[in-house]
Amino acid sequence: MFKRQKKATTTTPTDLPLTIETANGALRRSFSGEQIGQLRRMITDLLVDQRLPTRIGFTAALRGEGVSFITLASAVTLAHDTGKQICAVELNWLAPGMLHNLNPPPPVSGKGRRREPAPPPPVPDLPGIAEVLRGQATIDEALLATNHTGLWLLPAGVVTLEQRPLLARSPELRTLLDRLGERFDHILLDLPAILQTSDTLALAALANAYALVVRHGVTPITEIRQALSDIEHVPVLGVILNQARIATPRWIHRLIPQE
Repeated sequence: MFKRQKKATTTTPTDLPLTIETANGALRRSFSGEQIGQLRRMITDLLVDQRLPTRIGFTAALRGEGVSFITLASAVTLAHDTGKQICAVELNWLAPGMLHNLNPPPPVSGKGRRREPAPPPPVPDLPGIAEVLRGQATIDEALLATNHTGLWLLPAGVVTLEQRPLLARSPELRTLLDRLGERFDHILLDLPAILQTSDTLALAALANAYALVVRHGVTPITEIRQALSDIEHVPVLGVILNQARIATPRWIHRLIPQE
């Protein structure tokens, strides 16, 4: 269970920002010290209690909660702090966000008249886990090395709407994750939203446990309850509040199954 965060007593930053950058420098994303600090506390609690699973799923009730962002931030924090071999695997073929999060639009500069936000740069056409499963690429060709020695990324790749249900439930996918488990200490799975597709119920079963990402002030409580109920076949580590600076509300703690 994630412990409730204590209110900060000082404004002095205690955690430095971390950055993910692909080995060729084409894709890059920085995470603030505050964001890293919140995830570091969560991960440390699990490490101290020896409850950090080998294979962790990240999902949300609804689309747009920031699952890809949290998965990447958790991956870089875990790799940086433990020195272990970490692989972030994207299994969200419905709305892939890993490469988009590593390729954010440039910030709007200048003062005066309000400007429209810049469109995101084009995402590179890279092979992913889907291409590996179809025999169109090898694992080594699809894995993206990063600026952290022990951190690797595996994008989703391209899957048609017709192919998604079959791929999500295929024994080949489980076998591939087992093979990755022989190379990496921890695998972080970026999953689709629970209420968006039933594929998530099958994909979540590939994880030892999962964390539910909730965008603070946006996700309705009814949807959170429904999502937790739908995915009760997988152990839940807890809830991660995205875009929040407050302690986890009591009503969220009451929704998480107790051990």
